[in-house]
Amino acid sequence: MLAVAIVGTALFSIALAIGRCMDAARQTGNYTTAHDLAEAKLMEFNNATNFFLGVTSGDCDPTNHPGFLWQREIVVDDSQLESLYRQTLTVTWKDRGKDYDVTLTSMLYNPNVTSEGTSTGDQSQGSAPRSSNTAGRTGR
Repeated sequence: MLAVAIVGTALFSIALAIGRCMDAARQTGNYTTAHDLAEAKLMEFNNATNFFLGVTSGDCDPTNHPGFLWQREIVVDDSQLESLYRQTLTVTWKDRGKDYDVTLTSMLYNPNVTSEGTSTGDQSQGSAPRSSNTAGRTGR
């Protein structure tokens, strides 16, 4: 009888550990997907016709990746350099009731911005994105 209780407890512990490992693998996959979607959005925005000061947002890829949303903000950089803008792109998703996000920040140089905050059509130039997330980040 004692042996059955020990085996039962051991099997329960193993099943719990396997479940946690599967959750960790799913979360890692979600972070990878979010990072890939953010980089794809930055490449999509890499032209002057997509330059708008302020905040824009939408669905990343509702067909292949439902539930992943993006938000992009372009602001004048506080570095005192003319025509330099900071672009922040955040991809968010929910998993088991918690909110998660991946944020990429890059700098844009665009000397052709009008007073309305849009580009006049010449190509803006950006730097490589920098992720503000750390590997161990969990939901907020």
